[in-house]
Amino acid sequence: MFTRRFCSLLVVIVLIGCCTASAQVSSASPETVIPLEGLDPVMLTQGKEVQGDMKYKVTRGKFQYIFASAENKAIFEKDPSRYEIQLDGSCARMGSPTTGNPDLYLVHNGRIYIFGSEECQTRFKAAPEKYLEVLAPAKAPPTTEMLKRGQALIAKAVEAMGGSRLDQLVSFQKRDSRATDAKSSLLLAFPDAVRQETVRPTFTLVSVVTPSESFFIVNDAARSMPEANRTAIYKELNHEPIILLRARTQPDFKAWAAGTDKVGDTTVERVDVELPGFTTTLGIDPATGRVLSQTYHGRGAGGVLGEIVINYSDFRSVEGLSLPFKMSATFDGQPFPPLTASVETATINAQVDPASFKKPTANHE
Repeated sequence: MFTRRFCSLLVVIVLIGCCTASAQVSSASPETVIPLEGLDPVMLTQGKEVQGDMKYKVTRGKFQYIFASAENKAIFEKDPSRYEIQLDGSCARMGSPTTGNPDLYLVHNGRIYIFGSEECQTRFKAAPEKYLEVLAPAKAPPTTEMLKRGQALIAKAVEAMGGSRLDQLVSFQKRDSRATDAKSSLLLAFPDAVRQETVRPTFTLVSVVTPSESFFIVNDAARSMPEANRTAIYKELNHEPIILLRARTQPDFKAWAAGTDKVGDTTVERVDVELPGFTTTLGIDPATGRVLSQTYHGRGAGGVLGEIVINYSDFRSVEGLSLPFKMSATFDGQPFPPLTASVETATINAQVDPASFKKPTANHE
């Protein structure tokens, strides 16, 4: 499914722009390892460092936990999500797909977190509330009227973007310049092949996602893409409006009206959109159907969580599609250069060279 495969090449770019040099994007899936320097995780959550015994062990995902006693092993097995390393082993400061060092840990509120670097550990310890997702209070389910209006607005947005042409896309390519002085190009060969290239003064990053394999190329050196990065890609690139609107036919796509807002001088209707593991809010102009904004909770500089708002403008017609050529982003109300961009070229249904999605034969894993 394309929307799942496309999703977070942007995340890779944002992470590179925002992570410290010491926090590493995850490497290939490791073998099962004993984390926490072999300490008993049940005791560790109680503030006690007690060495585990290999006689008492439990494997959860990529980690094999060892315990000081059969009693502690039983306690862990009764409620593993409480005692295991949180966030699936991602760095607690940067989040997925940045992996943590299983021996670089910290206990916060009785839960164990790991980190990609000592700097990440230090910053998290100083202000953990900046980096941890907080569950929002449960909202009342949308009413029938809200769902009906949300679907009507999504349908209007599809028509404004190009109607049936949107679903008939064979390929899409755009090149843009970012406020971070980076140049970026995106190539989509529908239904499920993606290539994104980002050029900065000090390095070039290429990310490729296909059904058969996914990989990075950094300064001409290729390596396989870990599952954590693929998962992040699947999630984040749903923020691309052309992909999100194409996803409307999926059975798990939900949209409902959520009030009004202003984008500049234009009153827009807010539409909450939900896919598995993904939520965002679109600001749709009810008069034109154009998506003028997108608002979601995400990570900014240094991994801090906050509200990201992207405003879309300078709409131009490209082979029957109406596309925004300017994206202006803010993070908690302040300019956010990594997602602020101007599109230089956009191409619809051009012939795609299959070699664009092939892993280089030299200098690769």
